[in-house]
Amino acid sequence: LLKTHVGTQAQLDDAQTAVQQANAALVGADAQIAAAQANIGVLQAQRAESASTLASLQLSHDKALRDLSFTVLKAPYDGVVGNRSVEQGDLVSPGQKLAVIVPMDKLYIVANFKETQLARLVPGEKVKISVDATDGQDFEGTVSSLAPASGAVFSLLPPENATGNFTKVVQRVPVRIDVPADVLKSGRLRAGLSVIVAVDSRTAPSGSGSVASN
Repeated sequence: LLKTHVGTQAQLDDAQTAVQQANAALVGADAQIAAAQANIGVLQAQRAESASTLASLQLSHDKALRDLSFTVLKAPYDGVVGNRSVEQGDLVSPGQKLAVIVPMDKLYIVANFKETQLARLVPGEKVKISVDATDGQDFEGTVSSLAPASGAVFSLLPPENATGNFTKVVQRVPVRIDVPADVLKSGRLRAGLSVIVAVDSRTAPSGSGSVASN
């Protein structure tokens, strides 16, 4: 434009100055972008370091909670301590027996019936239960289940017939009898008491029968 006398020298100078300023701004923008990218790398490294620190602190926290839990012994169920073998301040070892807990609300009766009486026993039958601890007041229970084998099979030294001589001995089979909740709540029963039970097979869910006692 200057050669054709359309523009002036001042206009040319202004245009060149504008181009130089634009180039300088572009260079500055590129520098800012590079700085920002470098800053992103720094922030990412800081984030990774923070995540590692957080994970380490979480592990320390979990270990502290676990160590704290080791200072408290929790029973697997509610009950009453019946036999404590340690005192406060005693040093104990892993697996050492510390106490016996009796779940008073989960007591049940095991009656050993003769095998000749099993034909008249089925789960669901009502049972008359007599316990000296209840001062002559009988209560009613329910046959829960029959053991899958006689008591002799589960003994420490089960009988063996190595000689081939056979003598028939009437075996006894453990029968579990559930105790009503209201009787358990009274707190009058204790584990290990002797009881007398009488099963009325006429109360069996499947039909009629007779009375079996133990």
